[in-house]
Amino acid sequence: MSDDDHHLELLLLHEAGGEIEGRGKYHKLLDRYRREAEETDVEHVVKERGPFDEGLSKTVQRYLDMGMLESDEEGQSRDVRETEKGERYMSGFERTKLYLDDSFVTTRNRVRQVVSEFGDKSMNQMVQEEDVQRDKQRPLGTRLSSESESKDED
Repeated sequence: MSDDDHHLELLLLHEAGGEIEGRGKYHKLLDRYRREAEETDVEHVVKERGPFDEGLSKTVQRYLDMGMLESDEEGQSRDVRETEKGERYMSGFERTKLYLDDSFVTTRNRVRQVVSEFGDKSMNQMVQEEDVQRDKQRPLGTRLSSESESKDED
């Protein structure tokens, strides 16, 4: 099953305690997942602040429209929070996926590992990571689809 089938963005938010401080950090946590995954559909492109998921804004907007997330659009950081509806959905989704999809365990464990290791770091701290700094040296717009690809291009 693909990462899309696992609702990776929702799963990451859910495992992060239902809140991520700023969309920049959301991008960096997804990038960390991409780097940890042996095989993933997650793609990033190099922007000024490092790897950036071009589809995250649309995905977040879709979940906002469905009432599964809420966001602080007025502030600069644009924090993203799971609503009660989103929490109920993800709890049921996880139970069902664990029962029906063996690959979901791997995805969930990888997400938990990323959140455990990087969830308490600020976006600025994550940007300072050596591999992110290496990616920032690439031309803007360079596609980054997997860690092995990033290593091969160096």
